[in-house]
Amino acid sequence: MKIGVDFGSYSLKIYAEGKGIVVDEPSIVAIDNQTGNPIAFGKAADNVYGRCSDDISISKVINNGVVSDFVMAERMLRYYLQRVCGNRIYKPNIILSLPSNISSVEKKTFLDVVTLTGAGRVCMVEGILASAFGCDSTKENFVRKMVIDIGHHITEYAIVSQGRITNHGTIKHGSYDIDKTIINHLRKDRDILIGPHTAREIKNKITTAKIRDCEVAMFPSGKSCLDRLPISFEITSTELYPYVSEQIDMIINEINDDIMKVSTDLLANVTDNGIMLCGGGSLIFDIAERLSEKLDIKCNVIDEPRLAKVKGLGYFINDNYFLDDNGYNFIFRDEIRDRLN
Repeated sequence: MKIGVDFGSYSLKIYAEGKGIVVDEPSIVAIDNQTGNPIAFGKAADNVYGRCSDDISISKVINNGVVSDFVMAERMLRYYLQRVCGNRIYKPNIILSLPSNISSVEKKTFLDVVTLTGAGRVCMVEGILASAFGCDSTKENFVRKMVIDIGHHITEYAIVSQGRITNHGTIKHGSYDIDKTIINHLRKDRDILIGPHTAREIKNKITTAKIRDCEVAMFPSGKSCLDRLPISFEITSTELYPYVSEQIDMIINEINDDIMKVSTDLLANVTDNGIMLCGGGSLIFDIAERLSEKLDIKCNVIDEPRLAKVKGLGYFINDNYFLDDNGYNFIFRDEIRDRLN
């Protein structure tokens, strides 16, 4: 069996041969502080995130695209792979997507996590390449297109031509920075405390990359900084716009600087074909329009943008020739480690 693993900072997604996407869970683990053992993974752990007692702690096992808690990352991946594979005695071959800018040491850490879970062989591919094929896997149309993947902690972008990355970059800003901005704004400017769940809900429901024609509002709950009592409050898209806009501009400016460095012919192709947007951050209202205006290139958010990368891994699994034809091979752990040294 071939399995595609997208182990991201926000979520773990797994694609299984013949089954499709079988896992889409937050990349967090709830841990019993007395025993040090995990007591819940993914969505079950996310349900206690921000509401933990002294007996339970939460581990975000992937941070900024790299492994931050090796033991719990391995335990989490093992749990879900066993759920997918059942009690089969053979070891699955795993296609693992990785950020394009991580070091050899960080790649080795990912490799160790995956092989310790029982993988037979591993093929490592750039996550942004998987995202590109998850956005558009129609080969005849896949000529010098650009994809921007706005993830949880990082944003990756690349120009892909005939199945190969020609230009790429990574920005250490993502949708999580908007969550933090919302939390900080409410604490500093309105004396209101909210947790990560509430910040994410606010971001998903009312944040906008451009001023809306019709303002939208919501009434979330939090705690007063003054007396720590529960409080319900109104917050609007207009109030949040300056803070969200600042974070989006950080991403746009870095991408624009790099686009200006590509060749005229390549830039002409990208301009003609447009830019595909994916990743959870691309769900922010009007972000495609904001990027289109700033970059002067038409941008479009794909369908199901959160799933682009894992869909791309599924494409690689189902195409028997793409990986071999482009120099990506399934090899054993020791072989990979030798190549990374």
